[in-house]
Amino acid sequence: MTDLLLHNARLIDPARGIDATGHIAVTDGVITAAGTGEPDKASMKAVAQSVDCGGACLAPGLVDMRVQTSDPGAEHLEDLATLLHAAAAGGITSIVALPDARPVIDDASMIDSLSLRATRIDGARLFLYGAATTGLQGKAMAELGMMAEAGAVGFANGTRTIMDSLVMRRLLSYCGMLDKPLVQHCEDHALTAGSEMNESETSTRLGLIGAPAAAEAMIIDRDLHLVRMTGARYHAAHISTRDAVDSIRRAKDEGLAVTADTAPPYFMLNELSVSTYDTAFKLAPPLRSEDDREAIIEGIADGTIDAIASDHIAVDGDAKAQPFGPAQPGASGIDTLLALALSLVHRERISMLRAMECLSLAPASILDIDGGALIEGAAADLVLFDPSASWVVRAADFASNSRITPFEGLPVQGRVRSSWVGGMPVFTRS
Repeated sequence: MTDLLLHNARLIDPARGIDATGHIAVTDGVITAAGTGEPDKASMKAVAQSVDCGGACLAPGLVDMRVQTSDPGAEHLEDLATLLHAAAAGGITSIVALPDARPVIDDASMIDSLSLRATRIDGARLFLYGAATTGLQGKAMAELGMMAEAGAVGFANGTRTIMDSLVMRRLLSYCGMLDKPLVQHCEDHALTAGSEMNESETSTRLGLIGAPAAAEAMIIDRDLHLVRMTGARYHAAHISTRDAVDSIRRAKDEGLAVTADTAPPYFMLNELSVSTYDTAFKLAPPLRSEDDREAIIEGIADGTIDAIASDHIAVDGDAKAQPFGPAQPGASGIDTLLALALSLVHRERISMLRAMECLSLAPASILDIDGGALIEGAAADLVLFDPSASWVVRAADFASNSRITPFEGLPVQGRVRSSWVGGMPVFTRS
């Protein structure tokens, strides 16, 4: 008997290019049928639970490839259970956590421990990056092989750039042998030390120290030379500038194994948002120029930018309640990821299929994890959402404990109705 039948849905499958009325059948946690049209009457009789989706969008669950966990080390901000539950409420069925925990996730035992704890929580699946360097110090390569065996899906240095070119070369060579991507936060720290926002006329007018946009592309361009030398898989995280998009585009045209992601602030906002000195707009990388914002949208539309991630960080409210300069950068993102990505669909900048590709198929493919496809045999990690449902972003209403957002008060469209992980309901909107 089929455990679950979802029918009368707008089926969105980026893996097969399907955007049509359809249905999905689930048995023992996997998809056993996924097709267009209505299921035959005989199959509908042998079903434990049947759900009429009422024309809402049924898609692969979102795969958020850039989330900063506060657990272990800062559970008072957000523990693992809260994070995974909130992700499910946002339609995210898999999250990939950065290694910036306390202690740093730089050995196999940390990956084993967190992975085991996550299996005991009803919410999104948890995947982990291993730290690229010991303690994220950028000096000595961490035990990549042991972390890969423990389940690390890739390696990252968190929010710190690997500045040493020799260390970067060695990391890329080793990641190439392991066939794992190396994820880089692209920022020349020598150029951005002490900076408070993007360097521009606006920063001069506001009296804030600017970080030049070129600092992002300079690291990418250096790294691309090393990718040519090593043949490794390289991923540029949360890119925010036109120069970065141009560099990634050229690398892809050249045939290098290069991918990139961005986050909603970089296609929704520009540096003028900082004019109020509201620290919710202090992010890393900083909000850029309007031309950069437009370039990010162009990069998403033409495939230069592969994925959209939340860039979620649970920031301490006291660390934000500071003057703009010393305030901690970062904001919550998992509660708003789907709706903000759908804004590009509503503005007709990308199709619904492209949005779901950026949110599910592409990140799953980059990291070699299940997800992004509504095909027989795939895990039944699903999201049902109403793309036209209107709501206003209010941090006080977030499922996440992290309630600092640069989108406070913004009217948006697109709301999750239900999420399933392995065929089991992990969120249903009441």
